[in-house]
Amino acid sequence: MITANASNFVLTQEMVEEFYREGFFYAPGFLTQETVDKINQENLQFANQQSSDGKWKSNPTISIAKSQEQFPETANFLTNTTLIKAFEQILGNDVKLWMGMYAVVPPRGEGLAWHQDNMYTHILGHMLNGFVALDTITQENAGLWLAPRSHRLGRQANLNEAGENHRRAADPENGAPCKPMAPGDAVIFHRETLHHSKTNHTDMPRRAYAFQVASSVCRYAETGKLLDDREDLSPYKK
Repeated sequence: MITANASNFVLTQEMVEEFYREGFFYAPGFLTQETVDKINQENLQFANQQSSDGKWKSNPTISIAKSQEQFPETANFLTNTTLIKAFEQILGNDVKLWMGMYAVVPPRGEGLAWHQDNMYTHILGHMLNGFVALDTITQENAGLWLAPRSHRLGRQANLNEAGENHRRAADPENGAPCKPMAPGDAVIFHRETLHHSKTNHTDMPRRAYAFQVASSVCRYAETGKLLDDREDLSPYKK
């Protein structure tokens, strides 16, 4: 059964201003507890799989249409009318889903080093990231860290060697841990805001859902082309 109302989130103008000034804002109660429970349930097998290296892992969503049958609750939240309208208000245009991912830091496992997501595929224009807690998340279980105003510094250099899967930026001087998050709470931040997570010191996996949404006028830096290969969220608005 699909959750009737995945989110009761209300975006304020103060949040939009904080997004552009600080590079992020908190969104408590972003998803309902019912939605959190159903997303965790449909990803239970992935979350409980043993990690060979004890590191962060993710189960990605690129196409909502292709993932809808296997992950209906995840698709339902990503196409929620209230959230799509909030993303449009933040970014000022129609929006596209760049990607989503069910992200797990295994028990005693490691998160990711400081990075910007724009260090991966270089995109010009405003994009937002969402990090939604699917468990109670604190610094005890690999809570998120953010560097305020780091999105104003532009795209950072990758310090990892060529061929490594993940990117790594220089450690910012003002990095700070996020507030403790209850299941369903979120942090919304700019694609160029530096962020990372540390160690999960518990015996339970730390589960979260991360997603990235782009303004429809964003372009690939290398080609100047619009993101025509990404899914337009506008048709899902009711």
